[in-house]
Amino acid sequence: MAKYLKTTEDTVILKDLIAGREEAFVELYHRYYYRLLHVAINITKSQEVAEGIVHDVFTKIWTRREKLSLKGSFQSLIHTMVRNFSLNYLRDNSYRKGFEQELFQSMVRALRHAENEVWFNLFQEQVEDILERLPPRKRSIFYLSREDGMSHQEIGKVLGITTQAVSKHLSRTLEIIREQLERIDATDSK
Repeated sequence: MAKYLKTTEDTVILKDLIAGREEAFVELYHRYYYRLLHVAINITKSQEVAEGIVHDVFTKIWTRREKLSLKGSFQSLIHTMVRNFSLNYLRDNSYRKGFEQELFQSMVRALRHAENEVWFNLFQEQVEDILERLPPRKRSIFYLSREDGMSHQEIGKVLGITTQAVSKHLSRTLEIIREQLERIDATDSK
């Protein structure tokens, strides 16, 4: 097992690393770990994330050691790798947060839609109950107008009454519905 001095140049250690000597890898790891950790923390603002990034960089160095070049600065290479890994993490995390936010908004919209549908169905049931208690003529006029879409004149012809009578029946029916719904709302809010 080779022992390296603090003065041993990176290129000497790098040759041993390329040759597959684990002690060279350990030496480079100990030389640069804290400097690289500091770089990653400054970018990511998270010690845990930074530790993972530095670990990933060194893992990549080890697995691709045969492809390393002795030309250029090893220190510059690993600083660039840590910076790029850190920036990629921020980019990916930003996309994920954006996706999670969009997913959350979609769920909120779906819940609101479901809630609105429940309220609408409840409202519709209440109106149906009120209509069932109306006199038959008022109920018939209401259904012909609202359900069948008939005009006041058409309803008058079908029922043999004047257009004014149809209007009065519809007005009174709508008043009754409104009053009954207000009573229901008042009792629900107590």
